[in-house]
Amino acid sequence: MSRDDGERWEVRWRERPPGPADPEPFLVRHHGWLRPGHVLDVACGAGRNALWLARRGFAVTAIDIAPSALARLEEAARREQLGLVLRQADLDDPDALSGLGPFDDLVVIRYNPSDAQWARLLVRLRPGGRILLCGFALADHFRHGTRRAYCLEPERVEAALAGMRLLVHETFDDRGRSLAGFVWEKAEG
Repeated sequence: MSRDDGERWEVRWRERPPGPADPEPFLVRHHGWLRPGHVLDVACGAGRNALWLARRGFAVTAIDIAPSALARLEEAARREQLGLVLRQADLDDPDALSGLGPFDDLVVIRYNPSDAQWARLLVRLRPGGRILLCGFALADHFRHGTRRAYCLEPERVEAALAGMRLLVHETFDDRGRSLAGFVWEKAEG
């Protein structure tokens, strides 16, 4: 992510009014695919999904580029007495994940990692680990003008996750937006 992207997200989170946010519906529907244990919530924002997972007994590490988003998550976790590990980092930095993991699961919601980011994330995923991925479908680019770089294109995702087994793939509408959701499994050993 560029410095401008990081600043843009920081401003966005700093100016967004606080308030409760429901977890991603795809996560709620498909969290049963996740392995019990340690989850990395990638590009977590203010942590709506991290909090939801922690309430269900997962050990959660959450990473985001925006300090303001993480401050909101930290405050919410403190109020609920949930022990989360938070990391402020730019995922384009090769050292962003240093010292973290390994993880049983990766949760990537409304974020589209680059190939280099995927490579660094997959190293942190245990054999047999699962990835729950949900974001804008390519149809959203054509219907609403969502930047194509933000859309999950199945062929690109499959290439980035080559060697992994696809367990779930669905496209759906959520509040008028076109989304795609996937669950992948890393091979054992």
